[in-house]
Amino acid sequence: MSISAFSFEGLMIERVIAHKILPKTADKQMTPAKLSNKVIHFKQDAMDTLQLRITEALANKSHGLEMSIRDSDADSFFSLASSILHSDEQTFIAVTQRLANKLTLSQFSSNAPGGLLAVISGRVGDDALPFIAAIKAETQNGFRTNETSEQITIEYIAELLLTPSQRFYKIGFLAQVVSSSTGQLVENHRAFLFDHLMSSTESSKAAGYFYSTFLGMSIEKSSKKLTQDFFENTKKFINTALLDDDSKLELHEALRSELRSKKAIISTSDFSKEHLPEDLKDKYLDFMRLTKFPQHAVSKDIEYIQAKLKRRNKLVFSSDVWVSVPPDKMKDLVQFEESDDNNFTILKIKGKLKSQE
Repeated sequence: MSISAFSFEGLMIERVIAHKILPKTADKQMTPAKLSNKVIHFKQDAMDTLQLRITEALANKSHGLEMSIRDSDADSFFSLASSILHSDEQTFIAVTQRLANKLTLSQFSSNAPGGLLAVISGRVGDDALPFIAAIKAETQNGFRTNETSEQITIEYIAELLLTPSQRFYKIGFLAQVVSSSTGQLVENHRAFLFDHLMSSTESSKAAGYFYSTFLGMSIEKSSKKLTQDFFENTKKFINTALLDDDSKLELHEALRSELRSKKAIISTSDFSKEHLPEDLKDKYLDFMRLTKFPQHAVSKDIEYIQAKLKRRNKLVFSSDVWVSVPPDKMKDLVQFEESDDNNFTILKIKGKLKSQE
């Protein structure tokens, strides 16, 4: 079943608290976090700006993705955060203090700098779903202007946070999508990560200390990453299979067609049954299991590989010769013919040579 889109529009903040995360000392010792005992009460313009910053960050598809909740034990981020979705203020403060201490411990083995941990509760989307957001923000230095009737002065500000141009912050976001009286169930929640280090095609650069150690979440099981893994690993299997060149071309085209189709899910079992010759079906399933790809069907999201699906096919030969073919036209425009000489490949290309670049 396809996972529905999640909207971050209409985000409303109800509570905010900030704790200071301090860097390691010069002799590499851990410095305890500086903890707050009160929530912050913003003026409306400041609250509007903060809500806008978070909405823009989480809605930025090139730097954010849905996560899988990996850890759900009693002291995990999931359990702590979900316990304050509907809590009183004192519980909210106490639990966020624990989160600040967990973040300090989580980043101790990394080279991560200090900064601010802001924990925010509120509601989001058309259904006003309750959420908790944990923001790790690094500070910047800057200036602001003060204007009088006689002079414009510039004031130096030592620590700025969440400015429009600032890139150095990470957000862990947990939303309760199904209300339940049976406790904190992982399946009733959705989790998201924003990290400026990620790009639309690369998720491995995201700071592991934050999403894995602190949030207890996994990138590998997100729909976008799984679709990317399905594409890349299936391509690898086809390229190394004992097949003639024509058969490989057909399978590559089948893979691309599968991912461009309107199907909401992808499955190694379905791809094997529908496209692979009998003697390769089990080998493909074994290969994909070794890559740790799920054996069950997963939601398809081609965002990370969209450009590759539209890109022209490139045939590269051992002699460093390559031929470029329009997408979806491989079988119509190029044919491989048998050759008795393993050092040569015979190609039959529809069309006449038009130009040489």
